[in-house]
Amino acid sequence: MIRKLAGLAVDARYAISPSSCSVERAIIAQWVAKNALAATGVPACVGTTEPTQPGVLYMQANSLTALLSAIASVPVLVDAAHLPARWRLALRLLGVPALDRPAKVAIAEGASVLTVQHMLAA
Repeated sequence: MIRKLAGLAVDARYAISPSSCSVERAIIAQWVAKNALAATGVPACVGTTEPTQPGVLYMQANSLTALLSAIASVPVLVDAAHLPARWRLALRLLGVPALDRPAKVAIAEGASVLTVQHMLAA
């Protein structure tokens, strides 16, 4: 599994170019999340309808797996500002592109932005 995830991270880094627009980065994020879930044997949540217009999507998550499932369902850029440090590190290690510009700019470029409220497991 570690070998698969490491290979995925390398592939993801080559898929993103410095000139990648927000939409391309969101599609790559979705691809990486799907493959990361597949490599770990976790089924991705499928059947989610993509938004018809780019915008800000909100979710509450209590696990990194839930976050990856959301990213795998819809091409989005995650606003990592409010994520726990270990989740940000995991996304970075996997090569999941995160929001790297103001959300308004990414939305204007045609990408949706995912804002996550981390919930502590009860």
